[in-house]
Amino acid sequence: MAKKRGNNEGTVYKRKDGRWCAQVSLSGKRITKYAKTQRECHDWVREITNKIEHGMTFDATQLTLERYMQSWLTGKDLSIRQNTARNYRRYTEQDILPVIGKMRLQNIQPAHIRQMYLRMQAEGKGSRTIQLVHSTLHCALKQAVKERLIGYNPMDAVERPKVETKEFHIFTESQARTFLEATKGHPYEALFYLALTTGLRKGELLGLMWDDVDWEKGTLRVERQLQQAYSSSAVLVPTKTKSGRRQIKLGKIGLAMLEAHRKRQEAQKILAGDSWKENGMIFTTGIGTYASQSKVSKKFKQILYENDLPDIRFHDLRHTSISLLLDMGTPINTVQRRAGHSKAIVTTDIYGHVMAHSQDAAAENIEQIVKPLTIVSQ
Repeated sequence: MAKKRGNNEGTVYKRKDGRWCAQVSLSGKRITKYAKTQRECHDWVREITNKIEHGMTFDATQLTLERYMQSWLTGKDLSIRQNTARNYRRYTEQDILPVIGKMRLQNIQPAHIRQMYLRMQAEGKGSRTIQLVHSTLHCALKQAVKERLIGYNPMDAVERPKVETKEFHIFTESQARTFLEATKGHPYEALFYLALTTGLRKGELLGLMWDDVDWEKGTLRVERQLQQAYSSSAVLVPTKTKSGRRQIKLGKIGLAMLEAHRKRQEAQKILAGDSWKENGMIFTTGIGTYASQSKVSKKFKQILYENDLPDIRFHDLRHTSISLLLDMGTPINTVQRRAGHSKAIVTTDIYGHVMAHSQDAAAENIEQIVKPLTIVSQ
C-alpha cells in the first residue's frame, strides 16, 4: 500500500492487476498516472514535479485539449489574419477535437497524433489536409509549452506528413499567344496580361494600387493581396511572407497595357459619377469597389471555352509564366524572386520537371560552345 504523500511528492507502486501507478500530490489533490512499466512512472513523476516547480497548477493538469484549443483559437482570432484563423478553427473542430479533444493536455503523446492521422487517411482525408492539421496542432501545443501547461511539445516527435506535389496544367507558347489575342479589348485585358507575364497570384493582382506602379523605373510593387473575408466582402491584407513583398519589372507592353487600362478606368469614373467609390485600386468593378475573385475566374473560364483553349485554372497562368521563364533559361534566382518564393529550392521543388526539360537544350548549347574544330571519328 502506498504511503501518504506530502505536497509535490511522488509515489510509484505496482497494482494487483499488474499495472504500475504513479501519484503526485498537488495542493492537497492527487494526480495519477498508470503505465505498463515502473520506469515510465518514475519518468512521469520527475516530469510532473519539474512542471510544478515551474508554476504548474492542479487545474492545468486537468485541462483537456478541447478547453485549451478554445482559448487558443480565441487568442488567434485577434492576432492573425482572418483566413488563417478560420482555417485553424475549421481543422480544430472538424479533425482534431472529435478524435483527441477529450484527452487531458498533459496526456497527449506522439502515438495519439499518429493514430489520428491514420484515422484521417482511412476516412479519405487528403495528405494536404493532414499536413494542415499537423501545422495547426503543432502551433497550438507550442504555445502550451510556453505557458508551462505541458513540459514538451509531442508534435516535435511526429514527422510532418509529406504532401505530393500536384500536377498542374499550363499553356504552351502557342496557346499563351492565343489566349492574349482573345483578351484584346476585354475589361480585364491588362489583368490577364499581367497574370501571364508576371506570375502574380490572383489575390496579389487584385490587391494592386496605382501607387504601386513606378512608371519611370517600369516596376510594379507587390505589398498586399485581396482576400475573401468571413462574409461576402473582401479585405486587403499584407502578403503572407517577407519574400512575397517584392518588385516586379515590367516590359514596355505591360506598361502600355496599364496605361490603356488607366484611361478606361477614368472613363468608367465619369460614367459612374457619384456612384464611384475611389480606393486607388488598379482593378475594380464598374463603380470602383474591389473586384470579385470568383467573377474574374468566371470571365477567365469563359475566354478559355470560347477559344477552344485547355480548361486550366486561373492560378495556372502563374505556373505558365514561371515555367516559360525557366524553359527560356532564366536564372533560377531571378525566377525565385519574381515568383515571391522564400528560397530557390521552393522554385525547383515545384518546377523541377520544367528545369529537367531545359537540360536537353543546355546539353546541346554547351556542346556548341566547346565544339572542337575537328571531330575525330573512330
